[in-house]
Amino acid sequence: MGTLAVELKNVTASYMGAERPAIHGVSLAVGAGEFAALVGPNGAGKTTILEVILGLLPYQGGNVRVFGEEVRRAGRRLRLLMAYLPQALSFPPDTPFLARDVVLMGRFGRHRPWRRLPAAEIRRAEVALEEMGLAHKARWPVGHLSGGEQRRLLLARALAKGARLFLLDEPLSSLDPEARADLAGRIRGLRARGITILAVLHEEDLLDEVDRAFFVRAGRVRGIPVPIRDLRGLMAGVS
Repeated sequence: MGTLAVELKNVTASYMGAERPAIHGVSLAVGAGEFAALVGPNGAGKTTILEVILGLLPYQGGNVRVFGEEVRRAGRRLRLLMAYLPQALSFPPDTPFLARDVVLMGRFGRHRPWRRLPAAEIRRAEVALEEMGLAHKARWPVGHLSGGEQRRLLLARALAKGARLFLLDEPLSSLDPEARADLAGRIRGLRARGITILAVLHEEDLLDEVDRAFFVRAGRVRGIPVPIRDLRGLMAGVS
């Protein structure tokens, strides 16, 4: 597999107040530059795995490493290498930011607070908007963008941030066919750039791009063997 971008070993994690762990004894590994998928029924623990990797949910047992660094000890440098596209996130019409502002937020972690971003940083955001096909809407209120455009905007922010690991939670859900096809194409482009992707998938649009997949059920994980038809068979039974 070469260099690992993500490695979980026997990880158990619980939400506060829960009677049982959300995930239990989970082990998986994703190589740098790979496109990996998490598939399985709703409530199985797929989003929980992403939250553990991001450091949003503490884990009570096991070990989690991202690019070789233990997530429990993660500093700002490691956090800057990760980007998260949450499930069904949308900005309401009255959100007080322009599209360009949202992308520029990806650079704030690399600069001191309340300092004006230099011109080079602004140009970096503009390039990311261009790559996601949103340059012409840079000064639109973010809440006036369509659902597909808002998701592309968050990918643009991750590109501007310089993230090397993209964690995507059902990125194509609730989009019309045209928007789904467009966003799927943008995600394929990320993979072509060598960015590591770990995505929760419920649709088949991106299955042909997957290098590695994991089936999650009742908080446990098992690897899915290639070829992809094996993955399609499992997807057919996922609600």
